Amino acid sequence: MNPRILALTIASLAMVAAAAGSLQWLKERVRMGEPGVRIVGLPLISESGRLATSNSVALPSSIPGYRSRLEPIPDLELSFLPPDTTFGRRSYSGGEALPPISASVVLMGTDRTSIHRPEYCMTGVGWQILSQTVRRIEVPGWAPGSLEVQRFDMTRSVRRDDGSEVEIRGIYVFWFVADGLRTASHSERQWRMIREVLARGRSPRWAYISFFSLSEPGAEDATFERMSRLIASAVPGIEREPANPGR
Repeated sequence: MNPRILALTIASLAMVAAAAGSLQWLKERVRMGEPGVRIVGLPLISESGRLATSNSVALPSSIPGYRSRLEPIPDLELSFLPPDTTFGRRSYSGGEALPPISASVVLMGTDRTSIHRPEYCMTGVGWQILSQTVRRIEVPGWAPGSLEVQRFDMTRSVRRDDGSEVEIRGIYVFWFVADGLRTASHSERQWRMIREVLARGRSPRWAYISFFSLSEPGAEDATFERMSRLIASAVPGIEREPANPGR
């Protein structure tokens, strides 16, 4: 065999062995962190009516000024995400003249692929993101005091029954939380995961918390303020006290 080809073959095999060894080391040494959200024994169903999960992430059932109901988990989402994913799903209605606010939580298990970049999720279902901003929501009486979130202002075209199309607007608000960790940035979440694994031998168990509402064109800021008040009331019941405060 050509000496150069032989050297490349040996180097490739060494890299494969090193990668396998690293994966085995991670499996043996890295422990899964505690979730940063509350888990309750409340089952959720799928769109087709079958049991989606026997446990779920807590979303407050009672918030002053709102009626709430559990929402089913889409069958496509269940088939796409890992089986150890835990969900939370609830809709809040604050009046006949106002669109409902949908709340969703996706909590990863040992498989980290449960959580994807939010931009991909929104554009994948037909939304066009017009703007992305980081906002802060004040939460009176909550230990952290305030919550940093990401806000997406979005638009999409919907076809009516008569064949015509109408433009609708939506406001999407989200953040990520694990035990003692919180961020509104997907890239920051990934960096913190790497840091926790290398520095502390702990893989954070991230939850992706989001709220969504339709909005009249020109009323986006008013819609966000309404959502902010709901989030401020809901978040103390969603997140749990950290057992291991982040650094």
